[in-house]
Amino acid sequence: MAKGGKGLLVLVIVIVVLGAGLVGAGVFLLGGKKPSVPSKAILELDLERAIPETAPGSPFAAFSGEKPLTLRDVVDALEKAGDDPHVVGLAARVGAAPIGVAEIQEIRDAVKAFRAKKKFAVAYAETFGEFAPGNGAYYLATAFDEVWLQPSGDLGLNGLVGESPFLRGTLDKLGVKPEFGQRHEFKNAMNLYTETKFTDAHREATKVLLESIFAQMVKGIAEGRKMSEEEVRALVDRGPYLGPEALEAKLVDGLAYRDEV
Repeated sequence: MAKGGKGLLVLVIVIVVLGAGLVGAGVFLLGGKKPSVPSKAILELDLERAIPETAPGSPFAAFSGEKPLTLRDVVDALEKAGDDPHVVGLAARVGAAPIGVAEIQEIRDAVKAFRAKKKFAVAYAETFGEFAPGNGAYYLATAFDEVWLQPSGDLGLNGLVGESPFLRGTLDKLGVKPEFGQRHEFKNAMNLYTETKFTDAHREATKVLLESIFAQMVKGIAEGRKMSEEEVRALVDRGPYLGPEALEAKLVDGLAYRDEV
């Protein structure tokens, strides 16, 4: 057989095998039974992974073998579980997830709505920021009834910081002159290319944003841990904490491993 004929035969075989696999997968998915919920169930939620706002747009994402949960998926699941009489509680892993403040606030509201249906919610973490600040993760955890920490874990409750890179010095060395139009001094997105350091307006805008986010975190933590905002601010000033220190400060409800929780 000529080389061209062999190549065509191999291509046809690959297409047939792939098609058969996809058809088989489709039959399996369509023929599978709808999963049932037992009479008493606890919803388990993994919040240690990134939670995108939308599903990946890549056509190859479906072949990865796992569909990532989106923010909408998490909020919808908590809402449905809250209305499901079979679901009696929620257990969630929290910790080092790269989740933004806006996403955290959405999930916190959904958890509080779940608890409002007279159902319990427990958060467990191996650590809150062992090698990085854990403010966001802990802020999320305080929306739950109880917060449990692994005995060897830490609580990196130590406030917020804002930083910004500036490339103007590098561009000057390359002989590149950036030219952008800015409507007002507080429109500082282009400062990345046009400045070598914070301008007064850029610094003020960053400071006000951080203060606003921090104030929301303090208020949420204070409500969740039944403390005053002054007490929470004082605890942040003294952070970070080892596990036993966090327990003594009443920032967590107990120290235990996941199976014990």
